[in-house]
Amino acid sequence: KFRRFVFDTSLDDSDRMVLTALNKPQLEFNILEAYISRLRGEFAKQEPSITVMADDMAKVDSQTLDIAEGHLRHIIFDANKNGCEYQVYTDLLSGGFSAIKVYTEYAHEMSFNQIIKFDRVYDPTLTGFDPLARLPHKGDGRFCFELYPKTKEEFEEEYPDVDINEVSFTRALEGFNWSYNNDQEDILLICDYYEKKRKRVKIVQLVNGHTMTMENYEKFIELWNSKGLIEEPPAIMGKPRWTDVETICRFRFIENQVLEYVETSFKRLPLIFVDGNSIVLRDGQSSGIVQMTRPYVYHAEGIQ
Repeated sequence: KFRRFVFDTSLDDSDRMVLTALNKPQLEFNILEAYISRLRGEFAKQEPSITVMADDMAKVDSQTLDIAEGHLRHIIFDANKNGCEYQVYTDLLSGGFSAIKVYTEYAHEMSFNQIIKFDRVYDPTLTGFDPLARLPHKGDGRFCFELYPKTKEEFEEEYPDVDINEVSFTRALEGFNWSYNNDQEDILLICDYYEKKRKRVKIVQLVNGHTMTMENYEKFIELWNSKGLIEEPPAIMGKPRWTDVETICRFRFIENQVLEYVETSFKRLPLIFVDGNSIVLRDGQSSGIVQMTRPYVYHAEGIQ
């Protein structure tokens, strides 16, 4: 609503009907986009940077820290070549929030090496997060998801074995539809749903400092003995303890069927909520809690 208000028109349909009934001209004098454009220009010259430091009590060579920091700067530089930070900042000013996704892909079409990348999501309003999450980035939530569109031809080429004959491509674009027609081609929405699954396991710490699950340690001892090694295997130091191991699972699906299920190697949810200036409010009637996101020009709507 506010992005349309700032960049398109400050008059909605009811305003136009009133002006037409009063025989008044539909004049607009947009003064808000100039403020946002000035802030975006200042941000382009003063983009935030990063610093890599060693964890507490960790002995790390300074050259290792420089290499890690340079690697992260390279990832950020690649993302900003596509305007990632600039677009996210624009989302915060004009819409109140944004979202970033972290993902991996092969370095090129003939490579077996994967590289880490991050970018702004296709559309922040097509992402969702656990309503019980309280951290600003929503990483403490149980799940998150992103919807993104694909044309019918692209989908059939990527998933030739999936039957989409029951999918109805309606022309109605109001509200939410899993499939629609934009007057030129048929579009489907695909959802990537990430969920945390916890498994309780027993872990042990070895005398050499390494930590592993009890199950893996028992397999390690069997492999050690099968090789007939003379040396004693690393012994367990202290007592084992129980812990919860999280696995991030990804479900990819469309309106009526699941396309893929993968247990990823992610240690955190790959979608990051970028908070602009939000506030958590309690509804007095239903006692529900909602997070209200506020764009930079929120209180200028009435004046405009």
